[in-house]
Amino acid sequence: DVTMALSSSDTGEGTVSPAALTFGSGDSTWNVDQAVTVTGVDDNGVDGDVAYTIVTGAASSSDGNYNGLAVADVTATNDDDDTAGVTVGAISGDTNEGGAIATFNVRLSADPSHVVTIALSSSDTGEGTVSPAALTFGSGDSTWNVDQAVTVTGV
Repeated sequence: DVTMALSSSDTGEGTVSPAALTFGSGDSTWNVDQAVTVTGVDDNGVDGDVAYTIVTGAASSSDGNYNGLAVADVTATNDDDDTAGVTVGAISGDTNEGGAIATFNVRLSADPSHVVTIALSSSDTGEGTVSPAALTFGSGDSTWNVDQAVTVTGV
């Protein structure tokens, strides 16, 4: 038999299955193609298309013609499907001069590479105020896609 290991150079971008291929000796399987599945990983970050390598280990066999034979690696690319953006939800209603409040939610559409701060203000503080004054979303954690509430208070 001839066996070769398979692995990904960047499992954060793509995986490979199976982990090894074996071609039989002395039977009808030595020249039969074997399927290898390469699967892209969705990382939620805007990192562009990322190239990685399916690493093939040297052949291992008791047949000296194949044992240690170098096998070419395969280059793959994980196409990025993430786009930076801010999602603003619908406001819950109107405010009034009696101090009625309305709220809306804000979240990011993709995991940022750095902390994102969004400043908030009212275009007319004589009619309504906004709180908080800023929203902060983390990078590489679980807070980037969590809705953050904004309160608008009538004046």
